[in-house]
This record gives sequence, structure tokens and C-alpha cells, in this order.
Amino acid sequence: MIDSYSGASKKAGMPPGSLIHIGNVQEEDSRISVIDYGRDDLEEPVVETVEELLKFREKESITWVCLEGLKEVEIVELIGQYFDIHPLVLEDILNTHQRPKFEEYDDYLYIVLKGLSLKPDENSDHGGFSVIYEQISILVLEDFVFTFKEKKDELFLPLIQRIRTSNGRVRSMGPDYLAYAILDSIVDQNFVLLDSMDESIDAIEEELLTNPTADTLIGIQRLKRELIDVRRSVAPLRELLSSILRSDTKLIGEKTQIYFRDVYDHVLRITESTDSYRDMLASLLDIYVSSVSNKMNEIMKLLTVFASIFIPLSFIAGIYGMNFENMPELKWQWGYPAIWGVFIALPTVLLIYFKKKKWL
Repeated sequence: MIDSYSGASKKAGMPPGSLIHIGNVQEEDSRISVIDYGRDDLEEPVVETVEELLKFREKESITWVCLEGLKEVEIVELIGQYFDIHPLVLEDILNTHQRPKFEEYDDYLYIVLKGLSLKPDENSDHGGFSVIYEQISILVLEDFVFTFKEKKDELFLPLIQRIRTSNGRVRSMGPDYLAYAILDSIVDQNFVLLDSMDESIDAIEEELLTNPTADTLIGIQRLKRELIDVRRSVAPLRELLSSILRSDTKLIGEKTQIYFRDVYDHVLRITESTDSYRDMLASLLDIYVSSVSNKMNEIMKLLTVFASIFIPLSFIAGIYGMNFENMPELKWQWGYPAIWGVFIALPTVLLIYFKKKKWL
């Protein structure tokens, strides 16, 4: 499921801005990674403490600081102290149940959204998967960009490789472009998710047309539940990107606006795809119900045919099983073979009749 609010009660009665991690602990140890770059130089120093970040303030470069793992609240608190971040923003970073949003302050911007990744389900017959949700917070300052992630993964590895190997746009533009590139990396992960969901829907649809089972219904319901959670994470991104595009902050240059519009277009495509898949799953559920009903109708039709054949035979057997004295056929020497002839002829005639009526 997308979110569990099991830890939210920890904040009950505490004043606003109290820093406490709320959510599932994805990493026991926090890791700080830094990339400091300019047009012609690049540095990836090993950083152990927040204090070591202060030296990058004196450089005319862009510094990207990525904190993976939010359990160590002290690190987030120190970043807030040294870079003058509002306590309510720090509180939102540590509360991993935030709705995607964009907030504008005098000296920095705050963006929070959900990163979605796939975990294959090896036990599924439909190429199934489960979706892993991770809250990612982004702080955009004049020369710094901070990202706060719940777990250590390779989500930003392609972007890091671009920074390492490229002397192009990503190295020549400012922190606003880096913020765009980070957002773009997170949003584009959703296309991978949608491709996997499309394959799963195709597999279920094929199974529905051949041999629908109870497992098929379970697969449809599981996908519907996942899709609801995915849409809950993706839908607010439209409002988030619209707020960024409407913002007149000096931290986002006019040249970078067009790139944020491109991310907005991606979000629209993803939202439309989730709506389309939701309609498809509703149709698949209707097809499943119809398939099961048709299968039951075929079984009932076959049973009805057998019942129709044996009703007249039971009627004849009932008449001659009453043991009345004055039944002349009982004394007839050909009575037994004759009744067997009737028993054989009557079902044959009925079967031919059913065939002509196309009931079989």
C-alpha cells in the first residue's frame, strides 16, 4: 500500500516544527553523497558530517547534496540550522506521508513527491509486480540542491552519469536545471511502471479469453488496488508542476521554464494512462463476470439437456412400475425389448431435435 499512518500518532501533542521521523524505516544508517560541479570541473568528495558542506558555500559552483535514509533526524536538523531552512519544512521532510506539493520561500524552494519503483512478483502468473513508494524531498537554494530520500537506490544514477561525463547543458546551467533533471528522473520512472502494468493487463486479458479462473479475479483486483495507489501519487503532480510554472521566483530562470513544461507534459501523459488503465480493468472485471456467467450457462444447458432426455424415460418407467393387475403390456412377451427400443429411440429423436434447434 502507498502509505501507512502507523507512526503519525508520535506527533500528537507536540508543537509545530518538532523534528521526528514518521514512516517506515527504510535505511538504518543515513548516507550523505555530494557532487560539486561547474562548467569545467567536477568533484565528488566523501562527506561524513554536515559541517563539511559549508566549505562549498565559498565556491562558485553548484553543489548537489543527497541524503539517503531519514532515520538520523540530527542530520536533517543540522542542515536546517546551517542553511536556514524553516522548521516546518524540515518537519515535512521527516514526515514521509506528505502529499506532493511545491512551496516557495524567500531563499529556497521546497518540492516533495513520491518516487515509484517496481518489485517483481515471482509467484504471479501474470508477470505481476508490487510498487515500492518512496518520499523524495527537494530543496533548491541559490547554489545548492538538497535531495532527501528514504532509501539507498540507483534512481539518480543515470543523472549522475550525465553530470560526470557531460560538459553540456546540465553542467552549464544552474541549480534550477538540476532540480528539473531530478524531477524528470523521478517522473520518468512512472513510464517503466506503466509499461509493466500494461504487460500485466495484456496477460490477464488473454487469460480471460481462454480460461478465466479465480486467480484471474485476484489478479484484476490486485492491479486495481495498485493503480488506485499509483494514481493517488501521480495526480497531485499536475498541481505541483502548475505551481512551479506559475511561480515568479528568481531561483527558476526563464530558460528553465520550458523544461518544467516538458515534465508537466509527461505528468499529463502518465495521468491519462492511469485513467485509461483504470477503465480497462473495469472492463476486464465485467468480462470476467460475463465469462463466468457464460461458463455457468453452458453447464446448466448441458444439465438441462440431460434432464430433458431422462424426464420422458422416467415417466414411462414410472407408469410401468405401478404394478397394477390389468396392464396388458406386462404379460406381452416382447414388452421388455419394446421398452428398450423406446428408451433408445426417444433420446435419439430428442438429440436430433436439439441439434436442429442449435441448443447443443
